[in-house]
Amino acid sequence: MTPRTLYRSSRAFSPNGLRAVCLAHDETGARHLETWELTGTGPRRRLRTPLGKDLPLTQCVALDDGRALLSWHEPGGAQRIDLYDRTGARRPLGPCPAPLRLLPGLDLPGWIATAITYGPDEHSTVYRVGDDEPWLTPVTRLPGRLGGAAPVGSFLAVTAVVDGTPTPLRIDPDRVTPLTPDGTGARHVLSSRAGRVLLAADTGAGLRLAVASDSGVRLLDGPGTPDTTVTPLALDPTGDLVAVAVNRGAGAELALYDGESGVLRQVTAPPGVLGPEAAWTHRGLWLAYSGPDRPTVFGWAPPGADALRTAPAQTGRHPARLERLPGAEGPVEAVVYGPDWRDGTPLVIALHGGPDRHWTLGFDPLLQTFADAGIAVIAPNQRGSTGYGRAHADAIRGAWGGPDLADLRALRAHVDETRGPHAPRPAVHGSSYGAFLALLATAADPDGWSGCVAVAPFTSVPALYADAPTPTRNLIDRLVGHGDVDDALGPRDLLRLAPRIRTGVLLLHGRLDETIPVSQSRALAHRLIDAGHGHVTYREPADRGHAALNTLPGTAQPREITDFLTRPDPLRGASTGQGHRPLLAAVAHH
Repeated sequence: MTPRTLYRSSRAFSPNGLRAVCLAHDETGARHLETWELTGTGPRRRLRTPLGKDLPLTQCVALDDGRALLSWHEPGGAQRIDLYDRTGARRPLGPCPAPLRLLPGLDLPGWIATAITYGPDEHSTVYRVGDDEPWLTPVTRLPGRLGGAAPVGSFLAVTAVVDGTPTPLRIDPDRVTPLTPDGTGARHVLSSRAGRVLLAADTGAGLRLAVASDSGVRLLDGPGTPDTTVTPLALDPTGDLVAVAVNRGAGAELALYDGESGVLRQVTAPPGVLGPEAAWTHRGLWLAYSGPDRPTVFGWAPPGADALRTAPAQTGRHPARLERLPGAEGPVEAVVYGPDWRDGTPLVIALHGGPDRHWTLGFDPLLQTFADAGIAVIAPNQRGSTGYGRAHADAIRGAWGGPDLADLRALRAHVDETRGPHAPRPAVHGSSYGAFLALLATAADPDGWSGCVAVAPFTSVPALYADAPTPTRNLIDRLVGHGDVDDALGPRDLLRLAPRIRTGVLLLHGRLDETIPVSQSRALAHRLIDAGHGHVTYREPADRGHAALNTLPGTAQPREITDFLTRPDPLRGASTGQGHRPLLAAVAHH
């Protein structure tokens, strides 16, 4: 039996919108480069060639002629670019400056892709990528970081961000000129085959649009409300309509927006995640789509269609449903998988990272694995999650582990009350920020949880800020992670709170973590031991980074986690004594 695809990453459409490329990851861990032709009767896969090894930080570019470019990083950080022909034959182009961002090329001879680097001097360099020597040629150098970008025939439309302010620019091979006469605040850039450029800025209450063409610039009011996030996906071939994903909480809707009339026409789409990669040609609208029961595919809406067509659900996958459950100050939406959590089945409350993230109805291999094991899953979007308006997301600014922890505690109490005193207590699972929040929850309610799985946690915001690399510190600053929560639990420092944690803990942290240093988990593990905690297991995969958890079905990590989550609750039934091993031997060598 052919292994099933778990997800498709590094997705990209060709400049003419008639081809696509991606990396397909299957349940055995194999990775394949896939190229697709987007025909008048639907997507057709033209190539599936094995890559044979892990290629970290991969980027793909689809060429109009069916070839594909692939950029990847070697161990140690060196970046390389390979060119694949239509048969899958690989031709290494060579090393390149790192980190390098790869974009589609321009409609000029020998310009198969565009590359952008951003240096420590806070300047960006734009390169032409060709298939003959010299294959990498600098074109221009600009102050600031280049954000949204799109090829428009023979020029590149970009936004240059200097001191936090985006400025739209037009980059021709021989000059750089303003794309609009004044700043629009735009961060999204789309283009059409008619040569029009759409610039979109999120105002917090919808989109503000600017359409640039040879005849000038038109400013338009875009769709959206304060409780939605609208993502522009693609311009139609004439440049008159824009396809948008209207994201509301965990769900998303597809719509076509006419900027002149202000009419927003819905296109029916199954529940899931839409885009952000998309293309619109005379053959229809194409976009990446992922649903709870199907990994990412290329969805298609033919011209004039009122519904998105997608591949059928994978056999044996679990559907997801949305429920509104009590939080501390109002309902919280949650994505729910598996058996009815109200029964006495094992239950895990899964927490997302970020904290500026949210659970969606997209395919999630780990939550599918939990459901496969008979575990009910509640994945809440507590306060601090994006997707529910600024007030919901900003509730934890300066108070990480405050309102979000309060929502989690209220949810746990509701679950416990609903399930009754004889049902096993819920377990909690979290990654990154979610792992920090999960451990805080076990300290806040020491007898409320049957276990805690924490993947790549940190011990406190001050400790993380002192140890973390610059991008992580910048994220903490941007999301206002600094600040104390004034309540009975006190400062959110897991080293201080460790003696309060009594439930079994499974810690995982990749030794190569580039976001949260592994020293954070090592310190927490030792502190739990020193506090007399006898039920801790620590795992430190030597070949993993921040994505410390290998989610492939049947591999050691998911098995250990599901075994941990399904063991009998020691306070509500006989304990087998399995699932917890002393930590001392596991960390003595660090």
